[in-house]
Amino acid sequence: MFFFDSLISVLSVLGSLTLFLFGMKLMSESLQRLGGSRMHKVFSSIVSNRFRAISAGFLVTGFIQSSSAVTVMLVSFVNAGLFNLTQALGIMMGANIGTTVTAWLVSYFGFRVDFNIILLPMLGMALPFLFMKGTRKKAIGEFITGFALLFLGLQFMKSAIPGIEDGTPLVGIISGFTNTGLASDLLFVGVGLVITLLIQSSSATIALTFVMCHNGLIGYDNAAAMILGENLGTTITANLAAIMANSSAKRLALGHTLFNLIGIIWALIFFRYMIDFSSATARLLAGNNTMLLNGDISTLGLSVFHTGFNLVNTLLLVWFIPQLKKLLEIIIPLRANEKKSYRLKYFKSKLMSMNEVELLQAREEIHLFGKHVAYMFSLIPEYLTEKREGKFEKIQKRIIKCEEQADEYEREIAEFITKITENDLSEANSRRVRSMLKIIDDLESIADQCMQMERTIRNKNEAKAWFTQEMRDALFLLFDLVNESLTNMNDNLSKDYRPGILAKATETELRINEMRDKLISLHKQKVDAGEFPYKQAAYYAELLNQCEKLADHVINVNQAIASNTK
Repeated sequence: MFFFDSLISVLSVLGSLTLFLFGMKLMSESLQRLGGSRMHKVFSSIVSNRFRAISAGFLVTGFIQSSSAVTVMLVSFVNAGLFNLTQALGIMMGANIGTTVTAWLVSYFGFRVDFNIILLPMLGMALPFLFMKGTRKKAIGEFITGFALLFLGLQFMKSAIPGIEDGTPLVGIISGFTNTGLASDLLFVGVGLVITLLIQSSSATIALTFVMCHNGLIGYDNAAAMILGENLGTTITANLAAIMANSSAKRLALGHTLFNLIGIIWALIFFRYMIDFSSATARLLAGNNTMLLNGDISTLGLSVFHTGFNLVNTLLLVWFIPQLKKLLEIIIPLRANEKKSYRLKYFKSKLMSMNEVELLQAREEIHLFGKHVAYMFSLIPEYLTEKREGKFEKIQKRIIKCEEQADEYEREIAEFITKITENDLSEANSRRVRSMLKIIDDLESIADQCMQMERTIRNKNEAKAWFTQEMRDALFLLFDLVNESLTNMNDNLSKDYRPGILAKATETELRINEMRDKLISLHKQKVDAGEFPYKQAAYYAELLNQCEKLADHVINVNQAIASNTK
């Protein structure tokens, strides 16, 4: 009978924890859908300022309520070469602070509000949104549902975990390990670490810690020690993601671990002072607030402790990011030509869908692809006019290399997007995926057209079919228009995929077509009049047509972006 009762108790705790995690999953995924564009805007403002990077990490993590999603995203971005290690370390520090927002929500609403009273009304509020058309409206409904389920799981957890007054064998075992000084602190740091490693959600283990402290199962100082361990345990997410990544991503994952480990060392040295300070601050924050005073103020104190630890740790270590970077490069040494090993990789979270994060990463990589083909085209005018054989061959090798890299870009991005399609995608995300696949196909076709132009110029030179100055001037006018269309395309690729971006792209495309037609017509007249030798004329007309075909693929990219309506 004792075994059966114990099994039911354990399963009840696990069931309530599952409900809590499911609620958090719904909240995080819905907020990702609501804030996907905001993530891009926040991260795009980073540049190299470490304090702006910390702010970005804090804002994004606080908004999407998942430090795991942010750390996995960072590993993938560093792996793809979109962020350098210094930027990523700053974002990671900010993410550590941002993840404390969840603890404050749990502390305030989970222990100071009778959630049973408002649970059903909240779910009733969510119902209309769930059946509305539009991704954002459904995301709002899912957020409200997730919020309610998260706190429902917390309520069940409070009932399932025994209190000190229950006198169960579990209570007796845990009581034997409390109040033994440093040994007790280290033990509970280890407990917090192990539980987080198993669950892979620091928010869930912190909620579990809050409940255990609230029910008197562990003391305030034991709960604070567990929080330290949980901060270290949450780094497992980044390390798992970096297993198959390159050295830069591995350094970031290790940096995340070292950052929290250093924090735990100094926090244990000043542990008693932090305990007293957080408890006193909680009472000060409570003031005369009857809602707070009627609840268990220890959970408020633990939120202060959690935030204070991550905030102070960041303020202490932010000044040593360059030194931390050098240490990481010593532990995981730099390799020759390491930048060439950057690859787009797919990292899947075990606990939640990261569709928005993954699509954001894919969009960033497609933007790099767009800039790559624009650079490839920029080599063509120089290639056309270069007369020195050695320089000509160098440019030729660069164009050929760009074509090979374009093929690799398309293959890797297509594989990455295919992995995303294995998830349960919303209608809007399905459209985004279709748009992305069309875009990378046309970007690769732009590279192919550049390669066709390279062959035409090479064949022209081998045939000694030299262009007149008038022919070169006309070609360069068309090249300028094509460059303009590529610049506009990349500007559109750098922003949210949306309708309403076709006006400028279409206008440029029409100008290219009109100029091509005009030049072809004029060219034919001059050939008929004998002003252009036929041999040169054939290559000239071929380059004009290839420019127009390239521009067709550019407008296709813009149309694919615009087709991704929400």
